[in-house]
Amino acid sequence: MDWETVFKFITASTASIGIGGAVIFGLSSWLGKVWANRILVDQTHELASALEKTKRDLDLIKETTLRYQNDKIITYRATIDVISRMLSSFDAHEMGRLQQHEAGSRFDEFNEQRMRLYGYLAMLAPQSVMDAQDKLIDHLLKISNGTERYVWSDVRALALDMLNEVRKDIGIDKSPIVYNGDL
Repeated sequence: MDWETVFKFITASTASIGIGGAVIFGLSSWLGKVWANRILVDQTHELASALEKTKRDLDLIKETTLRYQNDKIITYRATIDVISRMLSSFDAHEMGRLQQHEAGSRFDEFNEQRMRLYGYLAMLAPQSVMDAQDKLIDHLLKISNGTERYVWSDVRALALDMLNEVRKDIGIDKSPIVYNGDL
């Protein structure tokens, strides 16, 4: 074998390996892209599904939270309405504009509503609101029973304590409100 034949043989072998390598490289690159695209499509689908589920869960949490917060506000408003009506009756009685039989009927109404509201509050309100409400209602009941005098400033202070606890609970403003008037 002469050198020229050896050189042709080595060149042919190298060219074959190079072409085969290029073909193998090209095929593996193409196959890699196909697999990568399939994996990417699968991952994209999984992530999109997870995102949709998270959105639905978040919407459900948001709706539940809003409904719960709205129920609290409605209950607190009803509580304030009942207490306001009773305080109006006390004022009218103190000024002599409310007859005894009328006062008794308003107390009966107040008594029924306060028991109902207590149940509503117990379902939704934290203990701090319940405690402030208990102090105010107990004081109003003592006034109604004649064991305490009706002093507006005392009632106002207890009412503001309750309202401040309500404000904290519903997150309107955590800073307390105070009465700055002259009465």
